Amino acid sequence: MREKSYMLAIPGKQEPEGRMEVLGRLKNAPDFRVITADMEDEDNIGLTVEYGGRRYRALIYPTNFELPEFYRCQHLFPDVDIEAMESASGGLAVEMMFGEDALASYHLQLKIIHAILPDAVAVLDDSSEKILSGHWVALAAVSSVPPAPRYIYTAQAVSGDDPIVWLHTHGLNRCGISELEVLNSTKETYNSHYNVLETMANRLLELEEPLEPKEPLYLARLTDRAALITTLVPWNEAVELYDDDMLGGKDDRTEGHNENTSAIFTYKTKDDYEEGKYSPISIYDEILEKNPIYWISTSETERMKALAAERASYMMRALPDKENHILIKIGLTIDKEYQEDNNTKEHIWFELLEAKDGTLTGKLTQEPYYVSGMHQDDIGTYTLEDLTDWIIFTPKRRITPDDVYIMDLEEKE
Repeated sequence: MREKSYMLAIPGKQEPEGRMEVLGRLKNAPDFRVITADMEDEDNIGLTVEYGGRRYRALIYPTNFELPEFYRCQHLFPDVDIEAMESASGGLAVEMMFGEDALASYHLQLKIIHAILPDAVAVLDDSSEKILSGHWVALAAVSSVPPAPRYIYTAQAVSGDDPIVWLHTHGLNRCGISELEVLNSTKETYNSHYNVLETMANRLLELEEPLEPKEPLYLARLTDRAALITTLVPWNEAVELYDDDMLGGKDDRTEGHNENTSAIFTYKTKDDYEEGKYSPISIYDEILEKNPIYWISTSETERMKALAAERASYMMRALPDKENHILIKIGLTIDKEYQEDNNTKEHIWFELLEAKDGTLTGKLTQEPYYVSGMHQDDIGTYTLEDLTDWIIFTPKRRITPDDVYIMDLEEKE
């Protein structure tokens, strides 16, 4: 069952005065169109908006606010914004039902918030239990490219005194799919298991139909001969494989995590799948530590490429500073014997040496897998069309196209 997506925005200085100004700001928004607005009581505004050829329903209303202690801060916050969050007593709530395209729906919810509160201090995404920077929200809302799928959900790692770690998500139910879990992880392996969980969540968000329980899903290439084939097992069946009092076990389910949530398992062989014999992903722990090649869809590659191009000016701004180190990811055409209908590129990192007249010159940082004519340390020149991602390493931090709001904040200091 699909749940509502609930977000709460903390206003900045440009807070609207009354519902009519809220409605005016919504009607002037450039990226969506208000079809109907219902104002049957003093506070609530019920909206029907058209966005990307689809219609969505949203409910907007003021609400009291108290900063939750356990929510994850997704972004960097200046001290002034932290003080504003801690002193805030009220905010603006935006509830919305997601459509079939979860990423477009999420993007629209941010656009609605930004239209009403263009200088919001922060946005609390209650569905995923995370806090978003208002500066990040503003950049994301005006972008033509949706945020990364990982923003839709949060993966929490719960641990105690013993080595056991329980990984589970919040936020996927609003997309009409199951929340995900990894049971019986450990403090040594949970990072590898997190990569499995994140890749699984991203894949599920892109499927045209929800994955059925016990249905197989290709997730990663483990070795030249082995693939990671995952599946979902309903939580109430999965916990029967472990002690009741284990962290995340049956005894932990009386007050929560007992509805639409499933644990990730794997099929070792085709015979195991046909026999319904699934295994914990921990059977691959040694391989998972060696950075297997996780599956990334063409649509996600194209989304990353579009965002990298849209925000390439930030990369150019950082290049003249010799203290910065910049990597660019370039899509190289792979050898013909490896090409498939939907796979003709190997995306690989270069050290950016020069940017001039729309071209990028870089030094290859690793050996390609499928491009026999190139080798580590080779130097090549490419266009912005070849660019699929970039990273700026400053003396203080690492900045990606998703994080460029930090550069704007630092320039204001």
